[in-house]
Amino acid sequence: MSRLPITNLHRQCGAIGLMGTLTLLMAILFTALAVDSGRLWMQQKNLQVIADIAAIEAARSLGCAADVTDALAAAQAAAANNGYAGNLANSPNLVDLGSANSSSGIREFIPGDGAAAVYVRATQEVPRSLVAGGLFGGNIMLSAEAVSLADPSLAAFSAGSYTASLNSEDSVLLNALLGNMLGAPLNLGVIGYQGIAQTNITLQDLLQVSADAGNYEDLLNSSVQVSELLQIFVDAATENGAADVQAIAAMQSIANVAVRDLSLRLGDVLAVTTAEANAAATVGLNALSLITTSVLVANGTHAVTLPLGINLASIASIDALVTVVEPPQMALGPPANADGTICTSMKTAEVRVQVPVVVNIPLLARVDLSLNIEVAQGGADLLAIDSGDTSTDVQIAAQPGIASITLTDTTGTAPARISTLNLPLIPGIPIADIGLDLPVQPPGSETLDFSVAHPVADDLPQLQTVTSPLGSSLQNALSQSGALDITVLSILNLGLVNDVVSAVISPLLGEIGRVLLDPLLELLGIRLGGLDVTLEGVQYHYSSPLVI
Repeated sequence: MSRLPITNLHRQCGAIGLMGTLTLLMAILFTALAVDSGRLWMQQKNLQVIADIAAIEAARSLGCAADVTDALAAAQAAAANNGYAGNLANSPNLVDLGSANSSSGIREFIPGDGAAAVYVRATQEVPRSLVAGGLFGGNIMLSAEAVSLADPSLAAFSAGSYTASLNSEDSVLLNALLGNMLGAPLNLGVIGYQGIAQTNITLQDLLQVSADAGNYEDLLNSSVQVSELLQIFVDAATENGAADVQAIAAMQSIANVAVRDLSLRLGDVLAVTTAEANAAATVGLNALSLITTSVLVANGTHAVTLPLGINLASIASIDALVTVVEPPQMALGPPANADGTICTSMKTAEVRVQVPVVVNIPLLARVDLSLNIEVAQGGADLLAIDSGDTSTDVQIAAQPGIASITLTDTTGTAPARISTLNLPLIPGIPIADIGLDLPVQPPGSETLDFSVAHPVADDLPQLQTVTSPLGSSLQNALSQSGALDITVLSILNLGLVNDVVSAVISPLLGEIGRVLLDPLLELLGIRLGGLDVTLEGVQYHYSSPLVI
């Protein structure tokens, strides 16, 4: 058997050694590649997290007067807090405002199109390789992008009665008020109204049952018949399961009586002031506030005649003429900007009420008067929303409207008057003029602090009131004899004047205050020199703001 030469064996040993060296070098190279790839992947992932957080925080700074400078400051602060050493103001870094639209199912950022979204691009220069610097020298630029929808804290609030305050007298007045404006009689009991007042509806609920609105902008801005809008409210409450059977039936009854040809926009009922309507989609709105405000807005300035259930001797009936000069408006939006700019404001109704009364006291006197009350529009501004571990605190500044209460005759051209009725030969002689001395000075703007325990849905709505020193009841104020300024015009029947004032006029004015003015103004969120503010819903932050 032949053997290989010794020299050939030495050559093979050298080849194995070379192959081993090459294999080791390849192992080291792949290890370096794996280490560098992993490092770059981790650095890229960390940069993406920084961009995401910066975009979210910048989006939370977008109030009603969005400014790219404020967004940049918020984004930079968030990035720095998470370890970013760069400056987002320096190119190729970028913070910009615009909108996020869908095209073929893909989200894209459109710069300069409003302030509904914020775009953040963060870059970072890192070594290309830490292990094999000689082979892969130089640096590489990592880049991360993120787009977040505008995400300020939001609150919904209105002026109006709170659920617990509704009673049988309120239901009678609501039936007369809503029925007159909608065009057909309405006969709901207090249980039905309380059920509606305990029902919450969201913009998302309304959009899901609206056949004509494709998005929230359409929902808020499209003109619809009041009957259609009321039916949308009914369908939304039915679909979301928030209302019981009695509440649904009561809401349907209101929708069914809407026979007048009235149109309106939901945006006139509810002022949504956030740049991104999607962010406000899940904030709860009180169904009774939505219904009553919608009907008032649709009715416009058409006067409504309300019969009053007042029974006094010599008075067959009294009708009140109620005119809503400016309708109320609910509000949903973010708190004030950092510079104090108010973003979200609610307004009350500007109301004019006239109650003409002619009283014939048999064989004695005739009283000709008209009680007139005008309440100028008040309002409330959302100042701040702060959320803690157990509660969310909301601050609202409320300013009541100025009230003016006067007495005239039924023509409105002369003072209210007491005249003789059957004086022999010369009936109808004026005995006295009656003026009303009832100063109503509203308090200054007052900050109301609401504390809503978590979960907020279990602790809303909440009502707070700004009141004047005069108090909240017109009944007591109007029935005080000292409120009336009496000017004697004749020496005839001087004793009759005091009898008429004490026995007829003062009790009559007190009844008008009790039966009509107190409950009507309270239902509209107004008190004499005061204001009711109801916090309907709160959302501290949007659930999924990142879209890119």
